[in-house]
Amino acid sequence: MTVALYVLDVPEFEPLVRAARTAGMEVRGSGDYLELTAGGDEVLLRREGTGIRTALWHAALTGGLDARIVSFTSDIIHLTGEGQ
Repeated sequence: MTVALYVLDVPEFEPLVRAARTAGMEVRGSGDYLELTAGGDEVLLRREGTGIRTALWHAALTGGLDARIVSFTSDIIHLTGEGQ
């Protein structure tokens, strides 16, 4: 299973992209969006240390995803490819 998250390709989301890379996700451009993918069954992104504001963190999933949300809080985004 693959986990994919799509975020708008703007500087405001760069901290989230860095967190995704740290979590082992690959980043690929897709038009106005970046496609963040993980080849494993799940991914855990942590807001701590990114410097991203809470409002932007909560907007992270507005570009869409190809995954199931396990947990989405002010501190973590936990996604899985299982059970999609």
